[in-house]
Amino acid sequence: MLANNPFVMITSSGNEKVVDRVREKVELQMHINAAINGGGIVILKGAPGVGKSTLIHLVLKDLSKTKTLEVIKEEFTPSTYNRIRTVNINPLKKTLIILDDFNNVEMLDAASQTKILNLIDDLARRFGMLLVENRDEGVERDFKKLGKRFEKFEIKGLSRVDLKQLIIDRLNMARKVPTEQIDPFNEGEYDKIYKKSGGNPRIALLICSSLYDQKETSII
Repeated sequence: MLANNPFVMITSSGNEKVVDRVREKVELQMHINAAINGGGIVILKGAPGVGKSTLIHLVLKDLSKTKTLEVIKEEFTPSTYNRIRTVNINPLKKTLIILDDFNNVEMLDAASQTKILNLIDDLARRFGMLLVENRDEGVERDFKKLGKRFEKFEIKGLSRVDLKQLIIDRLNMARKVPTEQIDPFNEGEYDKIYKKSGGNPRIALLICSSLYDQKETSII
């Protein structure tokens, strides 16, 4: 019986290995370092569940080794303007301000959007700004209209090899003896999982959860 479905949790688990996005991590860290040291805006794009938060965590883990950086992380809401406008900055440290779900700015009226973007542009002259969004072109288009400068970094789905490793790592959480096998799935099923998910970890885990339960039912 296939008990204890290891795919129920679709976000990263603290007990599982993280599939290192080595190239993406290095490239994003280079963009962030440039923004921190010279002031600037980095827009991190990617579909929901593709791994933006995990990638940011990996980069910040490395950056935290330097004790001269202060990170301020906010989920963007209409009240964010007042919070970051009056934020207390440590003059002895470099600063990175992260605004997650920044695509929510599009819910505001045009005047409010312009006020927010102008504030961010002003802050970016002194600090590093990382804006995280999950929609196509929206925030970029707004910045371009106002003539603001920014760097864009887009994260896409995992490779076939990395997604398979993520699934194997999850399966091992339910196994008495870890292996490098994808059982109870077969290669044909994995091909379909990858094709349907496009390498998006969250979507793949949702598909695996459903398929895993189906296999459990068939055994019963």
